[in-house]
Amino acid sequence: MKIIHCLNSANIGGIERLVIDLAIVQNSAGLEVAVMFDKMEGLFLETLKIQGIPVFHSKIKSGFDFNKNTIRNVRSIFQNFDIVHLHNFSNLRSRAAVNNKTVYTIHGLSKGIRKEHFFKYHFREIIKKYYLNRVNYFIANSEHTLSSAKKHYSLKNIPKKVILNGIPNSDLTNDQNTLNQEFTIGMVSRFIVRKRIERLINAFELFIKNGGKGKLQLIGDGETFDSIQALVNQKQLSEKVEMLGYKMNVHDFYETFDVVAHPSDNEGFGLIALEAYIHGKPILAFSDSGGLVEIIRPLEHENVVDNELQFANRLIEMSTKRSELFLESDRRKKYVIDNFSIERMEREYFLIYQELLK
Repeated sequence: MKIIHCLNSANIGGIERLVIDLAIVQNSAGLEVAVMFDKMEGLFLETLKIQGIPVFHSKIKSGFDFNKNTIRNVRSIFQNFDIVHLHNFSNLRSRAAVNNKTVYTIHGLSKGIRKEHFFKYHFREIIKKYYLNRVNYFIANSEHTLSSAKKHYSLKNIPKKVILNGIPNSDLTNDQNTLNQEFTIGMVSRFIVRKRIERLINAFELFIKNGGKGKLQLIGDGETFDSIQALVNQKQLSEKVEMLGYKMNVHDFYETFDVVAHPSDNEGFGLIALEAYIHGKPILAFSDSGGLVEIIRPLEHENVVDNELQFANRLIEMSTKRSELFLESDRRKKYVIDNFSIERMEREYFLIYQELLK
């Protein structure tokens, strides 16, 4: 069975890492796997090279690329594979794959996430709706994502399924979890509008005003970094909030956190929760955070809150029960092993591929 996964680039990101991990475990399971990128750049290129997984260059320049030579090039590559597995939308890629068996995995909806030209957005969504209703199998990474996609793209007559994301066993840690002198709240995230980091700053301000003692460490970078820094300064929290920027050794910081806080809304899945749990740490989120809720509620429903005041009050409760949080570390790790392995994810996809090729 020959599978080709299609991505925009090999840059480090949640979706990219997930697809690369999936390709690696599929390759180990005996499938012939390749990956196609629109841009031949990013640190994951070296990872694929080390694993011996072939890489192809689509040469697609943008979502509005209609170049006929590029379509022929992509189509000629797809002809060598049994399944074309798409992970983001491109009109050109979808046109090139019309004669192939196609699986489309949606990792979240982009609606309302960033400012876009009105006519370009609606033109793209019309085309996207057309092609998504013609794939052979549509996969979503959570019930939240599937529900949103069905509503937005009117998915009616195609097979659909939820396959939860998974992580490799190699990500599981042997952290020497010890209680720090100071209660530490951590956040690991890109600094973009949809992550709603201002909600965490507001909640942390309430935490301090209502008698909470501790510090907040923010790890990450992006377009809203400066505005969040300005908000921290405006609220006179700079002595309690550490803006650490992008870090390569992010797993080292998880060891120092008592709790991981994530303030985003409408997450497609929320790999951040799995990252927290594999380090044995609880994660606190809002009830409007989409797929993230589906991970947290079955394990620790009390850590899903409705507003900033509840967020602050829950942080205060957690700060007074630090030893109890620590004792639950192994249970969180087991939860990930039992429910979110990349091997489970690979088997679920294999069954779909097999069904399409009958």
